[in-house]
Amino acid sequence: MKLTFNLNGRTYILIAFVLFLITFIVYYLTGEGQKTPYDYFVPLADSFWHGRLYLLDNPSWLDELLEVNGRYYVIYPPMPAILLLPQTLFSGLNANQTLASVSVGALNVSLVFLLMRRVVQNKRLQLWMALLFGFGTIHWYLASIGKAWFFAQVSSFFFLIIAVYETFGKKRPFLIGLLVGASFWCRLPIVLSLPFFLIMLSDKWYHGSEENFFDKISFLPLFKLGAGIGIFIALNFIYNYLRFDTFSDIAYSIQAEKEPWWYPKGLFHISYIATHLKVLFLKLPIFMSTPPYVQPSFQGMSILITTPAFIYSVMAGMRNKISIACWLAIIPIALIAFLHGGTGWMMFGYRYAVDFYPFLLVLTALGIQSNMQGRVDLRWEHKLLIILGILVNIWGVLWINKFGWVSLWI
Repeated sequence: MKLTFNLNGRTYILIAFVLFLITFIVYYLTGEGQKTPYDYFVPLADSFWHGRLYLLDNPSWLDELLEVNGRYYVIYPPMPAILLLPQTLFSGLNANQTLASVSVGALNVSLVFLLMRRVVQNKRLQLWMALLFGFGTIHWYLASIGKAWFFAQVSSFFFLIIAVYETFGKKRPFLIGLLVGASFWCRLPIVLSLPFFLIMLSDKWYHGSEENFFDKISFLPLFKLGAGIGIFIALNFIYNYLRFDTFSDIAYSIQAEKEPWWYPKGLFHISYIATHLKVLFLKLPIFMSTPPYVQPSFQGMSILITTPAFIYSVMAGMRNKISIACWLAIIPIALIAFLHGGTGWMMFGYRYAVDFYPFLLVLTALGIQSNMQGRVDLRWEHKLLIILGILVNIWGVLWINKFGWVSLWI
């Protein structure tokens, strides 16, 4: 399909809708074929409807519930459960968290396509980037499974990618703040992406031509951005106080104390960094002498294998506003992940990277566009790396979900 003609807004929406349908079908059909048993957010959403912040039961398969005074609490932030409220209103505990994950995941692919319209001019690259994200990254695996940990990341990406989209559009600080806050209430490290939005909105709050410092700063846009995020930070404080009589988010710390084999030096420690870096950049699949000869490792796999096209992110430059903003979001989110005691156990690829995927996608698109050097079409090596990523993710999703060919070996 040669996209050499002009596309109007309606055509983009139509393409985004087609992408949603295709992605939904592919994600649904390549899943495990049943709803996940690790649906922590379903009973939590059902509890919300009954005016509770806790679960009444402690099913054996939900082994990460936190018991306090005979009540069972979900340790993860509750926004994914809020997304499930409409479904649980009608289906109760029979609600399908995996179906919700597939739906949100399919929306994410369409949103990436629409974002690329604002990031790069080349129409072919816009579509290729949507295909790269939808089928050439581990987002496919996470969304198709829908386990609580994965659904939280898929949901977090949903809110964050809309925030990035708004940042490249009308730049409404309060709305951006709300979206970042909603993403934070799916995955707490997302709050560390704030430097991206401060830099990208600098034309609204900073006027460098003025001599007086206070004339240089417009505090209203900053207040609006902070207020949007602050609503969810305040809600998180209140949520924890109602559960644990403290404003601190102690659930993860208590869980870490219960699992010293994962957290021998506490929830966060500098000694964990090396293990994360090994998984992120060096971890290979498992090679065997018998069929199927090669298997994914549930301990993770290098991002350079699962999505080799991400290498173009380093070609986006380091001195332009967008690149600086993206890296100043990626680095702190990655660092807090690297300091964490667990690497994201039982996964395909390195799932913590999905927390900063929106910024990595922007950098990759800009890097490829720069490397195209004004060409109408992508170079063959661009397409090759994107296609290789798609093939790797097809392999991983089908091997794990359909054949159960996955290894726990180191």
